[in-house]
Amino acid sequence: MPHDDHIPTLPDGAGEILALLYHGEPLAKRGIADALHISAPTLNARLRLLEDAGLIVAAGHHESTGGRRALTYAFNHRRRCAIGVTIRSTEIVCIAVGLDGVTIGERHTTIAAHADAAFYGRAARIIDDFAEQVGTAGTPPLGVGLAVPRHINTASSLDYAAIAERITLPVTTTERYCAYAFAELRARPALRDAVCLFLGNHIGSAVLQDGRPHTGAIEHMPLDPNGPRCECGNNGCLSVYCSSTKLTEEGESLPGFFGVLEQGEIHHRERMRDWLRSLAHAIAGVRAVFAADVLLCGPIAGFLDDAEIAQLDRLVAARPSASRTAAGTYGDDAAPRIERGLCDVYQDADGAAYAIVRDHLRALSLLR
Repeated sequence: MPHDDHIPTLPDGAGEILALLYHGEPLAKRGIADALHISAPTLNARLRLLEDAGLIVAAGHHESTGGRRALTYAFNHRRRCAIGVTIRSTEIVCIAVGLDGVTIGERHTTIAAHADAAFYGRAARIIDDFAEQVGTAGTPPLGVGLAVPRHINTASSLDYAAIAERITLPVTTTERYCAYAFAELRARPALRDAVCLFLGNHIGSAVLQDGRPHTGAIEHMPLDPNGPRCECGNNGCLSVYCSSTKLTEEGESLPGFFGVLEQGEIHHRERMRDWLRSLAHAIAGVRAVFAADVLLCGPIAGFLDDAEIAQLDRLVAARPSASRTAAGTYGDDAAPRIERGLCDVYQDADGAAYAIVRDHLRALSLLR
């Protein structure tokens, strides 16, 4: 949902000043005038309008070179914020993100999720209360971003539309794995084309094309048609071979698995080797049609060390279908990379908020 009602009408030329300050360091009037070739009277008038609209703020003074210290101006990253929300089976997490993508507030509320009107009302009140708190502190929210899970489980049986209609602010829903990708975009502004793989109890995916996330279904790529049954109804999907159940023994946690693996236990090493081979097989299949970087997110990815990432890279590179180059984030003809993503526990809430921030920055013509 666009939030253009928060965009003031700017006179010709003011947008150039705004873009200069958004993409660069704070500047004094002389620096702005030199960069944009603007006369002093015109610059003063435009700066006054931008300040009145709250789009720029005074940012301190340059060091003195013998005369009067020059006042600098900066883009106002705290003019607005966005609220990102993820609802888990036992908690609601709200995160407020400023226009620079930095978290400025966070609240965790323990509550059991239930698919009924009483819970929907309580969830909306929790979100409204947090948004009001953030606004009262001086950064009015643009809206609320709900990270909506796709898998069939307790949380995704919730009626998110019923929650959204009870929330006071405008609501934007973002599919959970796209929200993960939005968070990666916040951390890597130059990222254009990539595949984000979420590795945990479930496998999920999103595809970034020209800096825009799209829901993927790479988790249901068939690796072995005679393999175990997947929840999607097919056999041998990536989700079957690379979820955490393929690593951990019954009753074992992920930290427990990787702790024993570090000690060199043979069966854990064998499971890890098979897991890496399965994931490499899937990435090579993706690369056959889309030569892009792969970002590994989620709980499992957070435990992978550099040696395991490098081993995965070698396994993928050994497959002919993966021996392609792409003009992407790292320059022309660069080999696509496999990297660990942010792996934040509440990355979906962060990304859902940043999706709203990006829309707002686009409306200001600061992002394409």
